[in-house]
Amino acid sequence: MSEAGGVPDGVYLLSSAADTVISRLIRFGTGGEHGHLAVVFAEDGQLKAYSFARRRWSTPLDGAFVEEGRERYTMAGGRCSSLALFRLPPPVQRLTRERLRRLRPQLEGCLYNLPDAVASAVGLRVRSREAYTCVAFCALALGLDQRREVISLRDVLRASGAKMVYRGSLAGLEEFAGARFWDGDSDFYSRRLAKARAVATVVASQSRAIGRIARERVSG
Repeated sequence: MSEAGGVPDGVYLLSSAADTVISRLIRFGTGGEHGHLAVVFAEDGQLKAYSFARRRWSTPLDGAFVEEGRERYTMAGGRCSSLALFRLPPPVQRLTRERLRRLRPQLEGCLYNLPDAVASAVGLRVRSREAYTCVAFCALALGLDQRREVISLRDVLRASGAKMVYRGSLAGLEEFAGARFWDGDSDFYSRRLAKARAVATVVASQSRAIGRIARERVSG
């Protein structure tokens, strides 16, 4: 991506709001315009996003570290209602690239931290080394995870020194940037479970996550 294309190659943050029950609940609890946050690499004419989110469309609370494809943001008919792209300062970009390269093997085995998502709605944190929300993941990637005052999506944007360069729709973002959101997770919607199995999967996933958090608290 070039300067002429709207934004230069580099590392960005992408905040978004989706027309889903979970997204609306998060925005209601935090009072923010957007409820989801991802780290985006702009390179080779593509926007590649990384975050903690659901693994499949049918299990919203069964989350993990994911490479977000375009399908997650088009939401089978444009259900991503708004988004904004923020450019990180060059020193933070370098730090983020290095931390993600180093931490990625560890992140692959982590789960979604539902207790932290609930606590953040009232200005608290339930930190874990083995479970993350999208906001906690971005704070970790940017080296802000040990700062107690960094709790919400807005806190991460403010503490990182990120500067907004675009606000609007996904199609508008691609036109502005001169790059396409990659299709790294094109089977997101096809990975569906029957309702009973989806509920059981979510319960099992969150039970594991809560168990991990409890063990961390006991071990210190």
